Amino acid sequence: MDAPRIDWDARRIDLDPQVFQEAVSEFRRACGDANVVTSGPELERAAKATIPDPRPPSAVLRPGSVDEVAEIVRIANRFRVPLWPVSQGRNWGYGSGTPVLANTAVLHLGRLNRILEVNEELAYAVIEPGVTYRQLRAHLDAHHPGLWCDCTDGPPDGSVIGNALDRGLGVTHYADHFGTLCGLEVVLPTGERLRTGGGPEGCPTWHTHKWGVGPYLEGLFTQSNLGIVVKAGVWLFPKPEAFASFTFDLARPEDLPKLVDAMRELALSGVLTSACHLINDVVTLAVLAQYPPGAVERYSRLPDEVLAEMRRRFGVPVWSLGGGLMGTRGQVREVKRQLRRRLAPLGRIMFVDDRIASLGGRIGAMARGTGAARALAAIATKLSGRSVEMLDAAPHVHSVLKGIPSDYFVRHAYFKSSLPKPERADPDRDDIGLIWFAPIAPMTGPHVERVIGLCRPLFEKYEFDFYAALLMQNARSMIVLMSVFFRKATVEEPERARRLYAELGAAVHANGYQQYRIQTGGHAALAAKVPGGVIFARQLQRSADPVGILAPGRYGI
Repeated sequence: MDAPRIDWDARRIDLDPQVFQEAVSEFRRACGDANVVTSGPELERAAKATIPDPRPPSAVLRPGSVDEVAEIVRIANRFRVPLWPVSQGRNWGYGSGTPVLANTAVLHLGRLNRILEVNEELAYAVIEPGVTYRQLRAHLDAHHPGLWCDCTDGPPDGSVIGNALDRGLGVTHYADHFGTLCGLEVVLPTGERLRTGGGPEGCPTWHTHKWGVGPYLEGLFTQSNLGIVVKAGVWLFPKPEAFASFTFDLARPEDLPKLVDAMRELALSGVLTSACHLINDVVTLAVLAQYPPGAVERYSRLPDEVLAEMRRRFGVPVWSLGGGLMGTRGQVREVKRQLRRRLAPLGRIMFVDDRIASLGGRIGAMARGTGAARALAAIATKLSGRSVEMLDAAPHVHSVLKGIPSDYFVRHAYFKSSLPKPERADPDRDDIGLIWFAPIAPMTGPHVERVIGLCRPLFEKYEFDFYAALLMQNARSMIVLMSVFFRKATVEEPERARRLYAELGAAVHANGYQQYRIQTGGHAALAAKVPGGVIFARQLQRSADPVGILAPGRYGI
C-alpha cells in the first residue's frame, strides 16, 4: 500500500477515503466505537486552537490502555494513517492538540490517566500521560502529604508528562520538567515497546538513575516523533520545613539589565533556586484585568497613555519579579537576607508567607463588600501600597509557587477578549487568539536586552501589545516568553499575528538566538534554520518509523 500523499505547501495529508474507512473500522475494533470519532462536535473541538489557521484532524482516537495504543499504531502502519499523539491537548498557544498537517488522526491519551506508584522514600511517582497536574497534586495531598510536585502556571488539567516531553518549565526548583522525568515506557512507531534505561526487567533504579547505561535515549522522545511515551517516572520533593514567596518591583525600567545580571549571580551562587518570573506590565495587567470597556473594538494595541493609566490604576510597575524560597527556616532566613542586600538598591522587595497571602485575599474580598469592611480594605491597600486586584492575586501567586496548580493564571489569555474572564478558562473553546513566541538567551543583561530590542519594535509595527515574561530556565539561560494576543473574529488580526510570528522568528534567528519551544504552525520553518540537526533527526525517524506514520512534520521532522 502506498504512503499517503503530503501536500507540504497546504500543510495537508491526502488520504484515500476507502482506505481511511477501513482503518477506522479497525480502530473501532481496537478501542471501541465510542472512542473513535470521525465527525461531529468532538472532532470540531479537536480542530480548534488559539493559533492562527490550526490544521483539522481526520479523527480522534482515545485508547484506554498501552495495549490499545500499540494496536492502534500497528493498524496505522498497515493502512498508512498518520497519527498525532497528544496527552491532554491543552498545549494552548503552541497548537493545543492540533497536528502540523491536516487529516492526521489525533491519538488522544487522556484515558491513560493512572497514578501507578508513589514512592515516598525515594520521592518519585510513576504515572501515565493522561495524569494532570491537578490530579497528581490532589493525590499527593490526600495520600502522601509529605511530598510536593512542581506544576506550571498554565492549565491545571494539562498533562504532567506531555508538558515535560515538550520541555516545559515550572515554578519551583524542579522547574525543568524533562529534567525530572526518569524511566520511560515507549510505544515505538512500529507498535513495539521500549523501556529506557538499559536495565533488566524490574530494575530498582529505573526511576532513580536518569542516564541508565549505554546511549542515553530519553531525550530522543522530547519534541520529536520517534515514539509515544505511555508511562514515566517523575521526581517529587519533600515538603519543606519553611516556604516563602517574594515579589520585587523594579524602580527604574532602564535598570532591567542590572536586575537580570543580579538574578544570574544569585542563581549561580545557589541563593535563587526556583524558576523566577520577571514580567512586564502587560503580563501583570493581563493577569489582573482586561482591556478597558470599549477598547477591544477601538485598539489592536493599547496606546501608551492608556497603558500608563492602567499601570497607575492597578499599581503595576513596568517590570516585576517573583519567585519562591524553600528549605529549613534558617536557609529561608538567609536567602531573604541576601535577596534584600542584592535587590534593594534596584527597587522594592516584599516577602510573603502563608498568613500574609491569605490576608491579601481577605482584604480583596472586603474591598468588594460594603460599609466598614470596605473602609478597612481601603486603609489596608493604602498601607500596603498594593491595589485591591494585586492583593486579590496574592494567594494565587503564593500557592502556585508551592507547586499547587491554579486556574487563575490561564485567564490572562482573555486580556484582549470581549468575553469576561471565566472561572474555568478554555481559550480553545472561547476562540481566543494567542500565540506563544519563546526565544531563549544567555542570562546576561546585554543579551536579554538585545532580544527585547529585536522583538518589541516588531510588536509595535504589527500593532500588538508587547507581552514579555522572562523565565529563569536555569542559572545561565533565560526564556524571553512573548505572547501575541489577537482577535480571531476580525478579518485581519489573525493574518497580522501570523506575519508578526514569522518575522519574530526570522529576526532572532538572524541574530544567533534559538527558540525553546515552537507552535505547530512554525515547525516546518525549523528545517531551514537548523538543517544539520533536522537532517540527522530525519535519518533517525526513517529508521524508527519506515512508513512515516507518527506525527509527520513535528519540529520539521
